[in-house]
Amino acid sequence: MENRNHSETYEKLVLSAEKLFAAKGFYGTSIRDVAQSLSIAKSSVLHHFPRKEKLYAVVLQRIADDMTRELQSIRSDGTDEFTQMLSFIALMCENTKNRPDRDLIILRELLDNPNRADKARKWYFAPYLNELSRIVSSGMEKGLFKPVNPGLFVFHLLGAHHYFIICLPTVRKLFEAAVFDRMVLDHRRELEKMVEDKLARPRKPKPQK
Repeated sequence: MENRNHSETYEKLVLSAEKLFAAKGFYGTSIRDVAQSLSIAKSSVLHHFPRKEKLYAVVLQRIADDMTRELQSIRSDGTDEFTQMLSFIALMCENTKNRPDRDLIILRELLDNPNRADKARKWYFAPYLNELSRIVSSGMEKGLFKPVNPGLFVFHLLGAHHYFIICLPTVRKLFEAAVFDRMVLDHRRELEKMVEDKLARPRKPKPQK
């Protein structure tokens, strides 16, 4: 029973920390905040995570592992790389709607990390970015994609999406609900168009029988 309670407390701490890091960032969140969110003593948090960095690392690792598994699933579905990129965009937009905390943590990590980059021992999202870059590289090798810098294209694609996420709270206030909903839908289409225009080679028409 003690081990079970230990595991349940650990999971609750990680889930609560994820929400706090998403809302307030690494520097804006304290161990005390995490403890108060669950109405437990600060010492209980420190028992599982002696330092805030340890807790933050677990949150980042889980998100990165989850995102990497999603990409690996897309890559193993047997479709070509162009279809895989479109599937990735669909998943990315769906996750933004259903798992907003995850996107916010990624955005805050991009903003906060320059202050810690020189001391960082591990880059949690490197496998995810490498996996996505491999789709581009594989498509180039097969002649489906134009010659591009895979890593740079990936950052441009993710940057376009994440910039839109940053703007969403303001955009929601500036426009009527119907206009806002249309913008969200068109955003996905613009990302797909970016893949079509910047990456994909024109497909040769099938010969007429």
